Amino acid sequence: MEGWKQELENIFLSDSQASRAERENARFAKFLREVVTPALTEIAGEMRRLGRTANVREAPASTILTVYRNNGSVEEICYSVTRRFVNDGILPLAHARVVRTNARSTTHEEPFRPEGSQYTIDDVTSDDIIRSFLTFYRMTKGQ
Repeated sequence: MEGWKQELENIFLSDSQASRAERENARFAKFLREVVTPALTEIAGEMRRLGRTANVREAPASTILTVYRNNGSVEEICYSVTRRFVNDGILPLAHARVVRTNARSTTHEEPFRPEGSQYTIDDVTSDDIIRSFLTFYRMTKGQ
């Protein structure tokens, strides 16, 4: 039976007994599973093809991509998509710990739209995730 998990999730999301927080958390988990994890998995595959070690980890409230150079001995970037609670729901947020070629690391946090822009979780696509990762990965090269 194809699609039964999606049907069950839809029933759960429409359940009037479920609290708003439960519905929002379920919606964010679905976003991670359907948008973020596939995008970061695709990036990880390309990083491996280019000679890096790359791992994707899924957690209940985030998905994390870590990329290493020198046969996995030096971290280049740890990029994750987490959530930020706002008045009317949950928005995804990009986090990155960037290790530059001089071994200095910096931490960054940024929304997927310019500050002050109105957007919802449904507006963030795999392309946005990839574009955000590339922005931070350029920093590892001092660009």
